[in-house]
Amino acid sequence: MMTKNNWKYSYASVLGSSHKNLHSPCQDSSKCQVVQDAYGEEVLVAVVSDGAGSAEFSDLGSSIACSLFVKELSKYFAEERRVKDLERSFFENWIDQYQDIISSHAKDFQVTVREFACTFVAAVVGNDHAAFFQVGDGAIVVLDPELENGGENYNWTFWPDKGEYENTTFFITDSKVKKNIQFDVLPKRIEEVSLFTDGIQHLSLHYQTKTVHNPFFKPMFQVLRKVENGENLNSSLEQFLSSEKINEKTDDDKTLLLASRKEVETIDSD
Repeated sequence: MMTKNNWKYSYASVLGSSHKNLHSPCQDSSKCQVVQDAYGEEVLVAVVSDGAGSAEFSDLGSSIACSLFVKELSKYFAEERRVKDLERSFFENWIDQYQDIISSHAKDFQVTVREFACTFVAAVVGNDHAAFFQVGDGAIVVLDPELENGGENYNWTFWPDKGEYENTTFFITDSKVKKNIQFDVLPKRIEEVSLFTDGIQHLSLHYQTKTVHNPFFKPMFQVLRKVENGENLNSSLEQFLSSEKINEKTDDDKTLLLASRKEVETIDSD
């Protein structure tokens, strides 16, 4: 867990029990960083990526995706741009750049780009605007900015995007990926956001009602809000995701990222 200014965040990607039995690497990746734009505003950049289980080098594909995205956003904000200026074209250009890098790796390894396949989920959160970008499954959850009087409810931004058939989805290595981009800019202040891969989406989302399972998120955000500067929660989150309780419900690789700048309410005493 790291802090910078008001943001506190924690994230972890852990190996699923099914992959552990096969001696496979964790194919999920994640990254979170606070960057500063040219106007001095601090912006949270949070990304998670799930490598396809059937792709030999998807762990490398997901890792490159997360690192490249944070790098390109840092350059974007250095050019006197703000979160509200983000457009779909930025993400399309980023995908072109990513696919060029993957094509080069594929040639070096003498494999197809499909061997690097991964989904991608990202949130870019400024003071009063937030941009969300997604290809494939996994999801982004935010604290509802409309609720007043201390109410707390979490909503999803995009429902996990499945392919035409069961157990399929879309990847940023796909040649026609741009038609499957989900993108939105929300002109509101977001206090809390969570990103996760499909390894835990059945635990965190209600599929029948298409709603967020609030009891999954509330306890973790309550802990995150109260941490002191420098306190590290990443190892605790990793232990939680690797626990027997979670592995009993899902054997896939799992990634969870939590970020909050919500102030802890204090009660004045006489």
